[in-house]
Amino acid sequence: MIFLWAILAFFIGSFIEWFAHKYILHNFKIKSLSHYHFGRHHQQCRKNEGHDSDYLSFPPKKWETGIHEIVALVCATILSAPIILISGWLWTFLCIYMCLYYYLHRKMHIQPSWGKKWFPWHWKHHMGKDQNANWGVTNPIFDYIFNTTKK
Repeated sequence: MIFLWAILAFFIGSFIEWFAHKYILHNFKIKSLSHYHFGRHHQQCRKNEGHDSDYLSFPPKKWETGIHEIVALVCATILSAPIILISGWLWTFLCIYMCLYYYLHRKMHIQPSWGKKWFPWHWKHHMGKDQNANWGVTNPIFDYIFNTTKK
């Protein structure tokens, strides 16, 4: 049964990651979030072949250099706490997913050649012609489901 909770957490985490990236971080009506994500993160990645120097220091020191990403993940952890009433395992695996998301995303932009090799969909999101596609960061499953992949 624990394995099933882990699989469910993977799908829930993947969907939330895809949805937040597509509809929140690239939503220019939400300037406080889209400004950093698109105006700074994407800009640095495109200028520096996928490298984002904001990820070099951990934890980040300022809002504009990435601490907001950690704050968002902590808020998601707190807001998802009622899931414990359904399953402590599900909540635990969702928390693990969030930590893995941050670790992998950070590593992708500190070591861009590693990110390009192991997460080519995310590389295409940043470095491809269309930055409004390939929304999955850690995996492309919902890009395939919703047909939002581009070569």
